[in-house]
Amino acid sequence: MSEQFPSIRRQKRTPKPGISIAVLILLAVMSWSVYASKTNDSTKPATADESLLHDVETVYKWSGSEYRGGAEGARWSFRWDGRSDREAAEELAASLGFTLSSELVESEPVDIMAENETARMKLWIQSRPQAYDSDENKPFELVLLLDMDAGADQTAIAEALKPVNQATKPLDMQAGFTVRGEPIRTGSVERLEDAASAQEVEAYDDGHTKSLTYSSKLLRTSVRSGGADVNLQLAESAAIGGGSPELIIGVPLITGDYTLQNN
Repeated sequence: MSEQFPSIRRQKRTPKPGISIAVLILLAVMSWSVYASKTNDSTKPATADESLLHDVETVYKWSGSEYRGGAEGARWSFRWDGRSDREAAEELAASLGFTLSSELVESEPVDIMAENETARMKLWIQSRPQAYDSDENKPFELVLLLDMDAGADQTAIAEALKPVNQATKPLDMQAGFTVRGEPIRTGSVERLEDAASAQEVEAYDDGHTKSLTYSSKLLRTSVRSGGADVNLQLAESAAIGGGSPELIIGVPLITGDYTLQNN
């Protein structure tokens, strides 16, 4: 609700000398400026890294009661996709501790994969196919992956994201994440759907894996899929080969395949 301001007509008093209509108008304008400033601050669009952190915190809370070992017991992986020129790609690699195996030559095909084992990150840099190149100033496709250590809690995840968010900010890369783990009970997808107040957009079921794609106003990251904006994908994979079933959460979509990764 908006703030209630005192009415200047509430008291029938003779205005004191020196208080003019102009002063009253000035006071009203100042009061409205303060109110409008507060409103604008609260509705200011979030940055990409703020949206990512918000969605991580939200999904962490939703999934805590669904995974064996809680949200901390699940495997969290992150992915950033984008395009860049040679200089920006080299700066990204250097800032995140990658050593590129060869130079990036814009006039020649490039297909490089670099790894930072300490930070559990991988970086792919590839030349963009000319047939799909709508931006000659950004000839390289970039894919950056970050896999969190098993048992990483919310604080550890946030700390690991800080340098990546800082390094990718100039490139305006699309970010997303996937959470995988063993569910401790049935009905996880339905409960997560309710928690997200999600609207189903797409569904897939091959008898082994059930996948549902949603739109949720409670999440900020989104992507266009099938003519609709979606930002949540939930999948359940049945146990095979003596393994355990798997619950998979993707924001805005699941990256990688649905096969079990029993390590």
